[in-house]
Amino acid sequence: MKEKIRRIIGLLLIVVGLSIIASIVYKKIETNNKQKELQNILEQVINDEPKELSKEEEEKLINGYKPIALMEIPSINLSQGLVEGIADDVLQYYLGHFEGSAMPGEKGNFAVAGHRVSDYSEAFVNLYKAEIGDEILVKANKKEYIYEITESFIVAPDRVDVLDDTDDATITLVTCTVGAKERVIVKGKLVGENNL
Repeated sequence: MKEKIRRIIGLLLIVVGLSIIASIVYKKIETNNKQKELQNILEQVINDEPKELSKEEEEKLINGYKPIALMEIPSINLSQGLVEGIADDVLQYYLGHFEGSAMPGEKGNFAVAGHRVSDYSEAFVNLYKAEIGDEILVKANKKEYIYEITESFIVAPDRVDVLDDTDDATITLVTCTVGAKERVIVKGKLVGENNL
């Protein structure tokens, strides 16, 4: 009888383990598909003149999220779509633009958040590896904006001053540390732009 109970418990543990693995694989595939969909939309948005979209047009684009730009950091093999907002449902799949912060190429602090590790997106998993002097490429509005990393540091979660506006065109990238107790901050300055 005890042997039968052990077998049943063992089988149940295997089923639970496989279910967890299947769930994580599904979430990663779903995130990858959503990122590909966003990148396809961004290719169109990047190459079109900027314009205000109606609510219906925005909803048709990407589940109601307003596409902003495509961000690349070659040194850490990052290529991710960026949408407006930093709510949980945004960061679950995409990089998020802090509403009210500068837009790509504009004077001010262009601020972006992303998950380091989650069940879905791991956009900024290697952000801590980015080094001073590395390039951040942001494609939007028929242009490629080139930012150069000037600082990388860790702060407490309540240090929101890193998002303060600036007089020059700058960028701030924000993600969590392992364990999510602190925040990794990467800052840069606009050093050039190219027409696409």
